[in-house]
Amino acid sequence: MKKSRLFFTILCLFFLQTLNAQQWYEHNLAPNYPYPNFNSVCVGGGPMGIGSDVAVGDAGYIGIWSIPVSKAWYSFISPITTINLNSVYVIDSLSGSNKKTFVVGNNGLIIKANDIFSPYLQHCPVTSNLYSVFFTVYSNGIAVGDAGTIVRTTDGGSHWALISNTNTNRLYSVHFPSSNIGYAVGVSGTVIRTTDNGQNWIIKNQPITDSLRCVWFTTDNTGFVVSRNGAIYKTTNGGDNWQSKPSGTTQNLNAICFESSTIGYAAGNNNILLRTTDSGETWTTQTLPTLQRPGNFKSVSAGYNLVYAVGSNGTAIGNMVDPGAINENFINNKILLTPNPAKDKLSIKLQDVENLSGMNLSVCNMQGQILLQQNKLQNENIIDISQLPIGIYTIKVTLKEGIAVSKFVKE
Repeated sequence: MKKSRLFFTILCLFFLQTLNAQQWYEHNLAPNYPYPNFNSVCVGGGPMGIGSDVAVGDAGYIGIWSIPVSKAWYSFISPITTINLNSVYVIDSLSGSNKKTFVVGNNGLIIKANDIFSPYLQHCPVTSNLYSVFFTVYSNGIAVGDAGTIVRTTDGGSHWALISNTNTNRLYSVHFPSSNIGYAVGVSGTVIRTTDNGQNWIIKNQPITDSLRCVWFTTDNTGFVVSRNGAIYKTTNGGDNWQSKPSGTTQNLNAICFESSTIGYAAGNNNILLRTTDSGETWTTQTLPTLQRPGNFKSVSAGYNLVYAVGSNGTAIGNMVDPGAINENFINNKILLTPNPAKDKLSIKLQDVENLSGMNLSVCNMQGQILLQQNKLQNENIIDISQLPIGIYTIKVTLKEGIAVSKFVKE
């Protein structure tokens, strides 16, 4: 009887662990860009294509997930700054017809992008480093940073105001579970709370005196913070009391998020990734593939059946609905486009490609829709783009040795 109970217990534990396990895949960058230090990622939840999901990093790096086009992070440097970008948030516009992206960084930098390829700077009343940004709706947003800095917008980022508060400790993270209730955390165990959409903040009890790297609340009163040495703390009464939850790791944890009230993720150093399916009571270490670019996860984002974790050294993974959408073999320096920008005709020269039989070429817009195709390729191909609207487009050439991708501007 005892052996039967032991076997049953082991079977149950195995079953629970299987429920908590998922398949993960390393993500690549599209060609012609060195791998950056990622600092933040956000699932935007827009239509499949470029611009819905955004990652940012050091030296002005911006990456956008582009499943239909290149099946990787499509990379470019912000045309307006080379300052480190620390946090990104994607929110529906007032009409709900498209997404708006907000990015904050060092030296009080705030960027807004109606089209992620055309970002523009917002005026910020401070020069402090900003580490986290969150919007409850398109018009209302909060960013936090050094020396207790809190800045707030109520008009979609057109104007930002400095919010006074008694805390002077650095704030690393801010999150709002509802329109009025929000929390921010930082060094020395700082936890502050607002009940009026960020106008006023009060200091709450500390779970620990160590730095709190990230905060996430699933309801107005139930939330989590993470810290060093695998620390995860949970509150069910709005931060009045905190309970330590076993994480199963001693790695420093830098990020936490939930895709529902029960399912959440925490990520940290040495590519540690944890998952919970019981509202944060227990956490399971995820089994990752052998990564070509190991590093420290700094951010994790989940929603719309997508999960991303990104960090230093270009480390990036995802749990995708379609695993075929990643890990393709991208090839650098195979496509030469002239002129670029172009108006009527575009020359596409394939460099160092010997066998073109069975190869094909596609022109896609920023939503991933294929607008032009050509199946019989030569080393130099001329295509008519005169009927395309003005904008940015992607050329994707499927070769025997992999995928070659480049972009051009239609004038």
